[in-house]
Amino acid sequence: MKRAKNILRVLLYLSVFVVIYYLYRFDYLVISLIKFNFLYLFISVVLLWLGFYISTLSWQKSLKVYNINISKSLAVYSHGISVFAKYIPGKIWVILGRASIVSEKEYLLSQTASVSLKEQLVYLFTGLVISCIILPLANIDLIILFFVYISTIVLGIFLFNKIVHEKLILLLEKLFKKKLDIPYINIRKSFPYYLYIIIYWLIWSFAFYFFVKSILPDTLLITAFFFPVSVSYGLIAIIVPGGIGVRESIIALLLTSIGVDASLAISISVIQRLWFIFGEVFIFTLALIVKNKAI
Repeated sequence: MKRAKNILRVLLYLSVFVVIYYLYRFDYLVISLIKFNFLYLFISVVLLWLGFYISTLSWQKSLKVYNINISKSLAVYSHGISVFAKYIPGKIWVILGRASIVSEKEYLLSQTASVSLKEQLVYLFTGLVISCIILPLANIDLIILFFVYISTIVLGIFLFNKIVHEKLILLLEKLFKKKLDIPYINIRKSFPYYLYIIIYWLIWSFAFYFFVKSILPDTLLITAFFFPVSVSYGLIAIIVPGGIGVRESIIALLLTSIGVDASLAISISVIQRLWFIFGEVFIFTLALIVKNKAI
């Protein structure tokens, strides 16, 4: 068990180098000459950082719901130090990274990993729900809207309806001939941390709005909610590290749907990746600061 935890720890730090590699490979380190309104950009960064901090409180609250009590500093450290793990293909390290650190405090890794997965699934579902509420106001194809609604409904029924969940798991296990450990989520039990997730989704959405507004002064408010749908489908694309390319494509598509020039929409979608990584660097750095207090 100790050896497995050490391997996970190495992978977490390796993920930092992986994200730098992907930034270089996909040319995210080259920024087009775009003029920013630095007041709006500053507001967006502050909101982005605030959202990341609240995401650590959501992690702490989700553990507490399942009788795993940790300090705020450990919540920040375990969540922040593993933030770049999403850029390792497969996304499993996003679940196991923070869970493995908490498990070092005399908790079973299987237990903390299960909570981590549940919180991530609720996070994904919430992003899709926000998208379902807002996207009809945008001028986008009905096919896209239909896909968003269907995927949200299917995921919601699968996660929160115990009977459907059990039957679908059995069906998938027969289909793939493999044991699947996708947890059923009790919606009442998840409600305490569900509120935290809603809060930081909304904060990030408005952070994205001010980010776009720093480039396009006449940005429509609906633009804020392009962010949740892009991130959510980036998460669904399991084989794509960090959703790189998926999130950018969706943001560019949605921006063009409300009249933004295609080339500018693409530039904004690329720059937002660097903007969001700036938030990830913030929470990673904060994790290093509180490391001694956490462990």
